[in-house]
Amino acid sequence: MATIEIKDQALVITIEGLDKIMALRSSITVPLAHVTGVTARPDISKLMYMPVEAQFRGVRNPGSILAGTLVMADGTGHVFCDVRDETRALAIDLQHDEFKRIIVEVSDHTPEEARDLILAAVGPGVGSAAPESDRKGDEPRRIPAGTSR
Repeated sequence: MATIEIKDQALVITIEGLDKIMALRSSITVPLAHVTGVTARPDISKLMYMPVEAQFRGVRNPGSILAGTLVMADGTGHVFCDVRDETRALAIDLQHDEFKRIIVEVSDHTPEEARDLILAAVGPGVGSAAPESDRKGDEPRRIPAGTSR
């Protein structure tokens, strides 16, 4: 599990408990300017049941835990994961960063509250491309190009 907070124009994700050891990381700090989208309760079944040939550093037990860094075989970049309960997961899409995507199980908020906290910190106009009623629950809110932060 992880906690999410905003400090000095940065998103700070703190990994809790034994997950620090399993994920091989205790925290991740990302500038808010690097956040390109946030998804509450993403579908992570593809990552959870990815074939063993994929490069993965951490602990992976399909169906129960995914904690560590996955190097995507298609060359799209690194994905950091710390998830046991998919229903509490939050996915954060990034640009210009070590990770292309961060997927964590949030402990201090619901996934929707954490998503809204991040989107509010990133700036106005975020997610205005699709009204909330037109989006599916696992569809990311995208930050429109050219939005000032």
